[in-house]
Amino acid sequence: MPLHSLILLSPPSQPPLPPPSLHLHLRPTSKPETKFLRFNSPSRLPFIPPLKLINSTKLPLNPQTQQNPLSKTLETLTKLKPFLQTNHQPILLGWLCSSISVFSLLKVIPRIGSFFSNLTNNISISKLGDQGLVLGVLLLAKLVICYWKQVFLWEAALRVVYQMRVFVFEKVLERELGFFEGGNAVSPGDIAYRITAEASDVADTVFALLNTTVPNILQLFAMATQMLVISPSLSLISEMVIPCMAFVIAYLGERLLKISTRAYLSIATLAAYLNEGIGKAYNELKQGEPAVERLFFLTKLESKVIEKPDAIYLSHVNGEVKFCDVSFKYADNMPHVLDGLNLHIKARETTALVRPSGGGKTTLVKLLLRLYKPSSGSILVDNRNIQNIRLESLRRHVGLVSQDIMLFFGTVAENIGYRDLMTNIDMERVELAARIANADEFVRTLPEGYRSHIGPRGSLLSAGQKQRLAIARAVYQNSSILVLDEATSVLDSRSELLVRQAVERLMENHTVLVIAHRLETVLMADRAFLLQDGKLEELTESPLLAGHCDSLMSTSVVI
Repeated sequence: MPLHSLILLSPPSQPPLPPPSLHLHLRPTSKPETKFLRFNSPSRLPFIPPLKLINSTKLPLNPQTQQNPLSKTLETLTKLKPFLQTNHQPILLGWLCSSISVFSLLKVIPRIGSFFSNLTNNISISKLGDQGLVLGVLLLAKLVICYWKQVFLWEAALRVVYQMRVFVFEKVLERELGFFEGGNAVSPGDIAYRITAEASDVADTVFALLNTTVPNILQLFAMATQMLVISPSLSLISEMVIPCMAFVIAYLGERLLKISTRAYLSIATLAAYLNEGIGKAYNELKQGEPAVERLFFLTKLESKVIEKPDAIYLSHVNGEVKFCDVSFKYADNMPHVLDGLNLHIKARETTALVRPSGGGKTTLVKLLLRLYKPSSGSILVDNRNIQNIRLESLRRHVGLVSQDIMLFFGTVAENIGYRDLMTNIDMERVELAARIANADEFVRTLPEGYRSHIGPRGSLLSAGQKQRLAIARAVYQNSSILVLDEATSVLDSRSELLVRQAVERLMENHTVLVIAHRLETVLMADRAFLLQDGKLEELTESPLLAGHCDSLMSTSVVI
């Protein structure tokens, strides 16, 4: 009889006893808390309690440290403060509507009492109707004001969350490549969850905070004023209860923080028992503290690639590149990929690197783009250390045509000229770049030419067409230094010829570093180097043809 397995990601602390027909087996796994239940009767499944979600990513679920509750609340408000300040206009408009709504009660409530009192008195129907009409107009006006209050405050809350998402995402994009790849890489799912779901929780918290703080303060002020007018002595006695209420609210608010952080219970269930007013605003903030903390935790992680405050911006680059005693390894417990490497590439010179997969050629390119920081040594561009050059300037002057083409969902023109996507794309430059890359011919056969959509990741294009668009993008960027990771091994003969012709045009007026996969490409270069054991060995034409021809002709390297 077939066996059926059920995996409990996180079992309850005291699992229920299995029924008589159920056999329990535990297997040793990499995760001690993962259990496998096997049962012989698929028709009778045991009751399974709801699974609680666990965090399986590298980032901690609860990165907070032990702090005073008040200091944590102030820290959360400090994080929200700049985003609230930039959206002060809708917030102030919402609070203005809230103030009008609260103080309108001073006019509405007495009229309601007077209206119902007149129902029992001998009063004319016409006068009673006039009072009812006035009361109805006031109530309608209050509803309209409350509606606009909701509109303004929700607008502010959603703007705050949008700006927070942009801020956090920009910080993530500034991280070095090691943040996303390798054994210690952060899960993309964790990043996406924090920027989407956690930010949505923050939106609810911000709205609740804005929607309850000012109205309840105003209500408290109005109530206290009215109580003092009616009976000053009773007012003082009733206000003695406020310190006790504040203690209860603070205590339960801290409990709510712990519960929300661990995601064991719903905050709404306990919030129903809490006192409304100022306590509600406080508890809404305590509920949102874990989401704010987990979201901003992404911005606290320090990048290993740091841009100096006095880094310079290069308006022009000749294209001379030097690697001086460069060493690099991906982790402390791993061997060196590059070990004391030296390489001098002259301006407008084409240099080819030869080595099977895993030799470190792509690592060399990543170091040039400052996606990683060398363990030792320096890299110079026009005799300037790239550590002293602004990242934006460096990467603007270094164009990359990778083997793994990254195209975006959009038009042909947007993918070629995405450098100017936020301003205005120069269509003349786009068409010129496409002609140089031998892409103009096939682009004009598309239904809408350069305005044709190419699908997600260029799914509507062939491999050769994608490669030519990538070359056109590099031409449009007009970088002085080009890095070409040849990808003609998977192309048909005609596409390969067109791509090779485009590459030859690029080599004329640029400094080119070619990651060579084929002998034909190596022979196109001015110089060729063999990268082996982290060091470079220059290859002349005769030894190249004699000793490395067979390996280059028979091996297609995938970086």
